[in-house]
Amino acid sequence: MFFRKLLCAAACVLLASMPLANAAAPRYTLTFVPNGFEAGPFHPLNDAGRIVGTYQGRVAIFDRGGIHPVNAPPSFGRGINDRSDVSGVLTGSATAFAIIGGRLIDVHAALPTFYYTSDAEFINNHGAVAGIADPFADEAVRGFLYRHGHAELVPTLGGEFSFVAGLNNRDGVVGWASTGGGSASDPQYHAIFFKDGKTHDLGTLASGQRSQALDINDRWQIVGASRIAPDDAGDAEHPFLIQHGRMIDLGTLGGSSGRAIAINNGGLIVGEASRPDETRTAFLYLGHKMLDLNQLTAVPSGWQLVTAEDINNRAQIFATACYGIGGECRPVRLDPACPCRAADFGQTGMEALPNPE
Repeated sequence: MFFRKLLCAAACVLLASMPLANAAAPRYTLTFVPNGFEAGPFHPLNDAGRIVGTYQGRVAIFDRGGIHPVNAPPSFGRGINDRSDVSGVLTGSATAFAIIGGRLIDVHAALPTFYYTSDAEFINNHGAVAGIADPFADEAVRGFLYRHGHAELVPTLGGEFSFVAGLNNRDGVVGWASTGGGSASDPQYHAIFFKDGKTHDLGTLASGQRSQALDINDRWQIVGASRIAPDDAGDAEHPFLIQHGRMIDLGTLGGSSGRAIAINNGGLIVGEASRPDETRTAFLYLGHKMLDLNQLTAVPSGWQLVTAEDINNRAQIFATACYGIGGECRPVRLDPACPCRAADFGQTGMEALPNPE
């Protein structure tokens, strides 16, 4: 089994890193998500390749068999785990919920009573849920983590708000929070890691004053985006990876900016970056190299992959493709030409990486 994992992972990585002219076929095939299905806005892809979203006013799941409505009240689907439990927000009350094992759970009920709306953006394989909550007044939005019937608010870094943008299977949460710097209309914020009731400031790249952590895997690797200069020197941001306590600038594809949006347990990273002409493109980062996903994918004529928003442990990717300049944009799933099981991108060495706190 160990050698099977190594061979499968090595074959996929080798195939993906080959120049296009040297490969017999593109490394990824592309499937458009059907019209009318609105995919979740953050990390909507699970390890079975299923995508959570909203269809005809209710949470639904899209897979190779089509669109499957979930038995739920009117709602928006946001998060999905590997058992296809889902989380989201109920349309009528604008409150967070989850469906775990077929049972509807009122996540919002665990929040303090002065939070009148909430949204459950993520759900992990153990049933933990993370999202955001809005109060009636006198306080800004706060991230939260829900576990075992109880909700914890994510503290800020001295400012007014906190957001969550990722949740791993070890109940680690990442996002960003205001620091108290900047102005009321333009506050400064830093990437954060939240676990066991504590919020940790992950800092920024170079002399930047704003950063966001956008995903975390089960090996405690974190990705996101950070400004690279003070606020008065421009707003260019670069994608980063945090591992072993270091924030690493991943660079761009020749342009000025980029964002690392998702990372799987094998350390494959996806996001968006600018080319030398400053056009935006989706990227896959592996082997210390950033690759343009348009050069690795059988993209229909006239379409371009502009951002990649999620990657699972089988190296399937959820992305957005747009037609021409200013044309239609649609969500897509990219499937690798050498599909591996989730287990083949296993957790070897997970314990070797410490918490990023």
